[in-house]
Amino acid sequence: MLVRNAFSAISSGTERSRAELSQKSLLAKARERPDLVREVLQRTQREGLRSTRDAVKRKLDEETAVGYSSAGTVIEVGAAVRDVRVGDRVACAGGGHANHAEIVSVPANLIAKVPEGVSLEAAALTTIAAIPLHGIRLSDVTVGDSVAVIGCGLVGQIACRLLCASGARVFALDIDPKRVEQARSSADDAWVSSRGIAAAVRTASGGAGVDHVLLTAAAPSNEPLLLATEMARDRASIVLVGVVPIEIPRAAMYDKELSFQVSRSYGPGRYDLEYEERGLDYPIGYVRWTEQRNMQCVLDLQASGRLGFDDLVEVVPVERAAEAYERLVDAASERPRGALVLSYEDAPEDTTGDLALRQIQLDTPDKRTAARQIAAPVRVGLIGPGGFAARVLVPALVARGARLAAVAGGSGPSAEAAARTLGFDRVAESEAALIADDSVDAVVVATRHASHAALVRQALEAGKHVFCEKPLALTLEELDSVLRSAAESTGILAVGFNRRFAPLLRELRDFVVSPPSPVASTYRISAGRLAADHWTHDLEQGGGRLIGECCHFIDSLVFVTGSEIEEVHATGYGDSQLPVQARDNVAVTLGFANGSVGSILYVADGSGRVAKERLEAFSGSRSAILDDYRSLELFGADGKESRGRRGQEKGHRFEVDAFLRGVEQGEAPVPLDEVANVSLATLAAVESLRTGQAIRLTTAPADQR
Repeated sequence: MLVRNAFSAISSGTERSRAELSQKSLLAKARERPDLVREVLQRTQREGLRSTRDAVKRKLDEETAVGYSSAGTVIEVGAAVRDVRVGDRVACAGGGHANHAEIVSVPANLIAKVPEGVSLEAAALTTIAAIPLHGIRLSDVTVGDSVAVIGCGLVGQIACRLLCASGARVFALDIDPKRVEQARSSADDAWVSSRGIAAAVRTASGGAGVDHVLLTAAAPSNEPLLLATEMARDRASIVLVGVVPIEIPRAAMYDKELSFQVSRSYGPGRYDLEYEERGLDYPIGYVRWTEQRNMQCVLDLQASGRLGFDDLVEVVPVERAAEAYERLVDAASERPRGALVLSYEDAPEDTTGDLALRQIQLDTPDKRTAARQIAAPVRVGLIGPGGFAARVLVPALVARGARLAAVAGGSGPSAEAAARTLGFDRVAESEAALIADDSVDAVVVATRHASHAALVRQALEAGKHVFCEKPLALTLEELDSVLRSAAESTGILAVGFNRRFAPLLRELRDFVVSPPSPVASTYRISAGRLAADHWTHDLEQGGGRLIGECCHFIDSLVFVTGSEIEEVHATGYGDSQLPVQARDNVAVTLGFANGSVGSILYVADGSGRVAKERLEAFSGSRSAILDDYRSLELFGADGKESRGRRGQEKGHRFEVDAFLRGVEQGEAPVPLDEVANVSLATLAAVESLRTGQAIRLTTAPADQR
C-alpha cells in the first residue's frame, strides 16, 4: 500500500551508526566492516581488480534510503491487501519501506493499524518498540520475574516500560546518569553502572540474582555482557538486543548454566521475503508473535493506557532533518532523551494518491465494421458446458430454433456428456478448434470468468458472433482489447445482462421515463453467502462478486435510466480473509449523464428468507417497485396498478432470442458503447472499493482523447 507519512522516527542506534560510518575514510570503513572487506577480496579473485574497483566505487557513491519506523495514512491499497482501507492510520516497518519520506510503499505484513487514542507521533515508534518486545518474548518473561535491562537508550527505555506493563520487576542500568534518571519512571530501581553494581542488583532482586537480563546497550567492548553474567541467577537467560562484541566467558556461563540468545530485529518474519514482500503470513497457531503482531501489540498496549511514548518523542520538521542527524553524531551536542521524530505536516503534498475523484479513461474505436448476417438456423458452438449453460442457455437456444453444432471446454467428461444429453452434433477437440470451425456461426462463452476476455477476443477475431456470459472482462486492459476486437469484427457481441430483457423490468422502464426525466433508483440484492474458498472470490479466477454479479444490476439501472454512467463510488465490508475487492456486502452509488442517480446494495449477510432482488424507481410524479421479478407495482398521479407473474422471469430466454435475432440481422441487441459503459462502471466500482474514492468514467475514440 501507499502511505502518506505523518511522522518517521530516527533510530538513535542504527541510523547514528550509519551516519558515523558514512563520514569515515575508506580505511576506517574497512576496519569497521571486515566482512565486506572479505567479500571484496573474494570478488577480486573471481572478477578481477578493475571490475571489483568499479563496483566498490559505484556502491560508495550510492545514496542509501534511511529510516524503518514511521506512521501515517493509507492513500492507496494493492489488489491483494486485506482489511485495510484508504484513510486508515497505520504504523509502518522495514528498511527500504518505512523510510524518511513523504510517501512510502509498504507491504501488507509490515503495517499495523493505529487504534483510536494513539497519536501518530507515538505510533511512529512502533517498529522500534517491537525490537525490545521481541527480545522480551525470547527471554520468556512471566509475571513477577525480575529483569535487568542493561542500556537505557531509546530501546532500553521502551524495554523497561514493556516489562513494567507485563508485570515484571525491572532494574535498569546505564553509564549515563540522565538516562538512568529517565528510566526510574518505569523501573523498580535504576543504577549508574559502576564497579560492584552487580552485587547491588542481586541484592535488590532477592539475593540470588535476576531471572533475565536484556542487553539493550551499544558498546565497543563485552563489558555489558560480563556484567550480565554476574547479576544473573542460576539458569537465568541473557538476550542480546543491542550491539556488543559476543565474547562470552565460559566459566560464568558454565557455572550458572546460563542461556544466551541474540534477538533478531522485531520478530519472526524479519528477512523472510515470502513474509515481508509477498504477504504470506505464518499461521497464528504455529507462530503466535510475528513482527506484525508485535507491532500491533505495541499499539494496543498504548491504546489501553498501559504503555506510553509521548514523553519519548521530540518532533523535528523534516526541513531540519540534517540538524537532527548532526545531534546524533556530534559528541558535543546534547543527545536526545528519546526519539527524534521527523514531521511531514508542512511538506508539499502529492495529489496523485488521494484525489477526491479519479478518472478512468477507456478509448473506444470510432469506426465499426459492419456485422454479417446469418440465415436461420444459426449454428451455435458452446464453450463451457456447465450447469448454468445446460439449465438455462441451451434450452433457450433450442426453443429459438438454433442448431447445437459443437461443444468444447468444461472439466472432465462434461463436453462428452453435453453432446450426449443436450443434443450437440459433436465435441470439438479444444476451444480453439471450436472457434476455428467453419460450421459454427456463433460462439457462446460460459466458462469461468477469467477466460471470458481471451475467448471472446479470439472468437470475434475469427469473425464469429459471440454471446458471453457476464462479466466480459476482469481488468481494464482485457476490456479494452475485447472492445477493439468487437469494433473490428464482422461478428456481433452480446453480454449476458439478461435482466434488461425481463418483461417486468421493461414495463417498469417504460412507465417511469414517460415523460422523459431523471430517475432516482435503488436496487437491493440479498445474494446470500458463498464459501470463503469459492472460486468467485478468487480475484484471478472469478474477480469477486462485485465484478461477477453486480454488473447485472449496474446494467439494469443503465437500462432503466436510458443514460450512461459518469461516476461511481463503492464502499463495503466482508470477510477479512478476502481481498478488499472481493467484499460481498457492498453499496454502490452511480451518477448518470442525464442527471439520474442510482444505488445498489448488494449483501451477503442477512436472512435467506428475504426475496433476492427488489428495485424501486422514482421519476417525476411516478414510482415503481419491482419485487424479485415476480410482481410490479406502478404508482402514478391517478393511482396504483399491479402486475404479476405466476413464476419468476429474469429475461434469459428473451435475451437469447434477441441475440439470435441480432445474428440473423447483423446487429447487436445492445450497442457496443453501452456494453463498454456498463463493463467500465463495474471495474470502476471495484477500483472505488479498493481505494475508497469516487471514480469518474470517460469513454471516447482514441483520436478524441
